[in-house]
Amino acid sequence: MVSQRLEIVLEKLSHAQFSECLGEPFQLHLAPELTLTLELIETTLLGRRELGEDEQSIRQEPFSLLFRGPLKMELPQKIYHLEHSQLGRLDMFLVPVARKQDGMRYEAIFT
Repeated sequence: MVSQRLEIVLEKLSHAQFSECLGEPFQLHLAPELTLTLELIETTLLGRRELGEDEQSIRQEPFSLLFRGPLKMELPQKIYHLEHSQLGRLDMFLVPVARKQDGMRYEAIFT
């Protein structure tokens, strides 16, 4: 039942809440002894979704998050355990989207 609780928590998070965390570090836990720091560098509203009459959705404000991580390690796409000082612990599906001079880019999309 823990996964259901986490899903509910993620559904309640909004673009506005993440926007308040721009430029802040998120700790990504790969293993008990290995943690990487990702910086939230961009939040983007993706536009409101039109729902069909028989469709239900809690989230009506889809958005994406862009994180910058170290170049030394390119992570594969998967669900990662992240921790933020205000938002707490989050399980988030991250996808590597670009390699830039100042670090790897990872995207999470909330629909």
